[in-house]
Amino acid sequence: MKKALLFFLVYALSFAAECPVQPSTEGPAHYYGKLKVRKGKAFIDGVKTGAIAQIRGVSFFWSQWSGQFYNAAAVERLAKDWKAEVVRAAYGATGSTAAADRQSIKTVVEAAIDNDIYVIIDWHSHSAHNASETQRSIDFFSEMAQLYGSCDNVIFELYNEPTNAEWSVIKSYAEQVIAEIRKYSDNLILVGTPNYSQKVQDITAIEDINVGYVLHFYAASHPLDSWRNNIDLALLRNLPIFVTEYGTTTADGGCSPEVSNTCSSDNYNSHNLLSSDRWHSYMDKNKISSVAWSVFDKYEGSAFFGTVPGGAFDQSAENWSDTTKMTAAGKYIFKKLNKYYLTAPWNTVPVKPFVAVSESPGLEFLGGARLIVSLPRSGSTSLEIFSLQGKKLGNLLAGEQNSGVFELSFSDLNLKAGAYILLLKQGSQTKVLKIAKK
Repeated sequence: MKKALLFFLVYALSFAAECPVQPSTEGPAHYYGKLKVRKGKAFIDGVKTGAIAQIRGVSFFWSQWSGQFYNAAAVERLAKDWKAEVVRAAYGATGSTAAADRQSIKTVVEAAIDNDIYVIIDWHSHSAHNASETQRSIDFFSEMAQLYGSCDNVIFELYNEPTNAEWSVIKSYAEQVIAEIRKYSDNLILVGTPNYSQKVQDITAIEDINVGYVLHFYAASHPLDSWRNNIDLALLRNLPIFVTEYGTTTADGGCSPEVSNTCSSDNYNSHNLLSSDRWHSYMDKNKISSVAWSVFDKYEGSAFFGTVPGGAFDQSAENWSDTTKMTAAGKYIFKKLNKYYLTAPWNTVPVKPFVAVSESPGLEFLGGARLIVSLPRSGSTSLEIFSLQGKKLGNLLAGEQNSGVFELSFSDLNLKAGAYILLLKQGSQTKVLKIAKK
């Protein structure tokens, strides 16, 4: 009896340990606190608020191939410029290419905590259920749970995408790893599901205090209408779903034969706006958290900065929000996250939202009070803002301007609720954009 009492005392004290990193700012993790599966419901709550916590963000690429992005400055830019509420550190764990250095994962985790966003520690593999890999996974999560299991920001993803394994096999693997993590942490754990984390209809609940289940999709290959019923069935059975990876392209990541002889077709430009929007609407309706793939510069459609074959993204601070350096998928996710930020409950100084009423290529509304202006050439330029009655309210640009793409803010105009006209002139070219403030 004394031994049992001592065990539970040590177990409780281990959870009471202080997180080794303290945030330097307040963000979504401060607002929601630790994430917790709502008992008897397919939702994930924030412990501090008791309210549903739907968080959205981005995933890094396999760590062994994209280590240059696993740095604190990148995490800061994703939090501040992209408005990511969560980042995913994808520890490349598969076979002979398995990452040997765990420091890159620790760097991302600690930077996420510093920026007060959530971070998913992901065992990025297709074969974790194999006996030869399971023990490596247990050892990895044992170390991560001991280091960061007391941090509210941390989520453990045990298995990225099982391929040749039924749910019973995946579940058995997960239960072994969960038992190790629970020695040190009661944080949210996510478990991959059969067939590349696509068959959520096959899962049965794991007996644990705080477990959710992984769904992955690629909008151009996986139309929502073909998947909705199966996901709905899982939700009706109160199985919480967390989309830890999704893309706007085809399932091969938007593969290009220009750089890979494994591509069956050229899918680089497969970004599907309509299908991606439908998926987002469905996830929002069901309060499903999501993480988009991927923060990388590989020449494929799903890599946010993969715009040039063999190119390397310059990680200067100003480049992270320059949409000309992003693929179609990158631009889409960047804008989505910035738009969600406007109404995020943790946004303590919410920006009264503007909305674009019309579209104008070259004069693009970004969200908040921000614009992206594209000038194809240098020359005398003006960008003015008017009321609908034709009263000029201010100049955003005037005089000689160099060609290029840049961001402008009109927040200092303190515009009241209403509709406004933006007028961009350069030579004989005129562009008009109508916006409205609620």
